[in-house]
Amino acid sequence: MSLGLLYLDEMKGFYKSKVMIVLWVGMPFLSFLMQFLQPDLEGIPVSAFVAILISSIGGTLSSVMLSTSITSERNRNVYDLFLIRPVKRYEILLSKYFAVFTCLIIAILISLGFGILIDAYTIETPVSDLLQNNLESLTISLAGISISCSIGIFFGILVKSVPVAAILSVYLGNQIASLIILPTIMIEGLDPIIYSGIIGIGVTIISLTISVIIFNKKQI
Repeated sequence: MSLGLLYLDEMKGFYKSKVMIVLWVGMPFLSFLMQFLQPDLEGIPVSAFVAILISSIGGTLSSVMLSTSITSERNRNVYDLFLIRPVKRYEILLSKYFAVFTCLIIAILISLGFGILIDAYTIETPVSDLLQNNLESLTISLAGISISCSIGIFFGILVKSVPVAAILSVYLGNQIASLIILPTIMIEGLDPIIYSGIIGIGVTIISLTISVIIFNKKQI
């Protein structure tokens, strides 16, 4: 069983989950809701606000989904079935990461698309300008979610209790991701796209590498 087959199998499970349905349907609806409620966003475009919001919500949910999924499967000895198949342990983790990350990319693109269309209609700004302005928000969102996903996998391997894995993902994993991405907003003169891209990829690779090393040493 290759990484591609494992990825497709994980995708079938994740995109049918209630969490992904909420993200794919709920977040675009939120874009419309922001327009009707007209909250005071202090000049922040709806699309940018939605990008920040879905980064926080999506990052937390993805981290919880991955950590609890791995912990639950370990407790039910699901991975024992892979011992009789030519499956490498790192492929199991990577397939889960890429499946959840792909689902979240779809959710982000749908939500940002609705947000940009709303901004283009309400503030009469060209879509091309909105796409350029929201590229930073998109990059930061993807970097934060990528880090949250990798941290969720780490907690899923580290602990045996599903509730503990969920709690660590919610209260610690998302906070770590937010702190790592925070300099893109706080430090003037720092290119958000370059910084978040480098940090997002770097931290994700390091976190996944550590998780694979621990996973290879654990008895499953």
